[in-house]
Amino acid sequence: MIDNPCALRSAILMAGMHFSFQFGDLATFESTFLYHKIEVMRVINRWIASGDYKLEAAIIREMATLAFTEACHGELVAAETHISGILALIETARPDKSDPTRSDCCSTDRELANRYFVMSYVYITGLKSLLSGICRTGGHGSSLYAVPGRNLLKLSHTWHMSEAMENLGLKLQAIRLFPFFFSPLPQGARLNNADGQVIINSIRDFTAAQDHMFRDTGIETADGKFEGFWRRGPASRVLGEYVTAHIESISVPGKKEENPDMTPSSFVGPWCGLTIASVFYMQDVLGALEYVDKRIHKYAVTLLEHDVAKVLTSKDTPKNEAFMLWQTLVGLIASLRALKDNEQDRGLLSARHFFEKALKQQSTTLGIVTWSQAKGTLRRVAWPMGTASREFIEELWEKTITGLPRV
Repeated sequence: MIDNPCALRSAILMAGMHFSFQFGDLATFESTFLYHKIEVMRVINRWIASGDYKLEAAIIREMATLAFTEACHGELVAAETHISGILALIETARPDKSDPTRSDCCSTDRELANRYFVMSYVYITGLKSLLSGICRTGGHGSSLYAVPGRNLLKLSHTWHMSEAMENLGLKLQAIRLFPFFFSPLPQGARLNNADGQVIINSIRDFTAAQDHMFRDTGIETADGKFEGFWRRGPASRVLGEYVTAHIESISVPGKKEENPDMTPSSFVGPWCGLTIASVFYMQDVLGALEYVDKRIHKYAVTLLEHDVAKVLTSKDTPKNEAFMLWQTLVGLIASLRALKDNEQDRGLLSARHFFEKALKQQSTTLGIVTWSQAKGTLRRVAWPMGTASREFIEELWEKTITGLPRV
């Protein structure tokens, strides 16, 4: 890291994030933080002006760093603008670059650029959800954009210190891992499939907690979900697990594996796909995460489609068929959500068609037809017991698999 000035600058900015979350503001570090943020912007502009497409992953890495730093100061509009900038660069750097199924998308740089996009998407989604919950439960209104960024940061710090010290500890632990995510890859490094077992375990824990709440009260409330997901810590824990899964998926020629005898779990797959699927599950099935910009969401749907297709067509590795069913179902739900705002979007229509076809394929492979059978299979990954506000998923299943609407 210290051999690369951009990586070192990113680490300094991440240290500022860590400090502000821990103490509530940047204090005397603010001028240093601002200086390095401006330097990152200058580097980005210089690289873009060069027109060298080989710098794409590096540019996106720096833009993702900016998105993180803006978000941690409550500047959510600026953070989403940086993520939209990442997406614009992906889409315009070369013809048809926005289609991740093209062969040039299989390169390490292409995969790395997509991972930077996904991690930025994950972080802004999580932070928006956290701050919305803090504002709502604290009586500060339902709109984040009505509260100045500095005030959001103070509200977040006060809430963590008074009500969620365990969550704060996990969040700081995750932030300490961020510099490893944003460090340039070693020469010759490859990005392999990631093992998502620990991510699935965290999602299962939260799902079980939500089931417990439903059994006790008979209802699922926004405040109850906020309590279980944020105050008790699984959200911050899974954030660190996304980073760890990325780091562990990197292989470097000549470097010995740390745990060569460790057997991978059955939840192995492309990092982008399993990360996006888990976010969609927490948004659309559990209702624990907020939604983000529609254009950003659309590209996330496209990436999941690409990664699911990659696994389904691969003949080299065994598949966890239940895990693939889970990913295709949440992908279908997410594509339909996006289509509500843009019914004629060709990319989203194509994604919906793909996920419908893949869902039928998985149901045939697993020998399941009814929703009851499907839920039993989905619970081998993670799925809630309660049906509140999820009737539409059963209707979607029956319409897709049997072709008949519910009566």
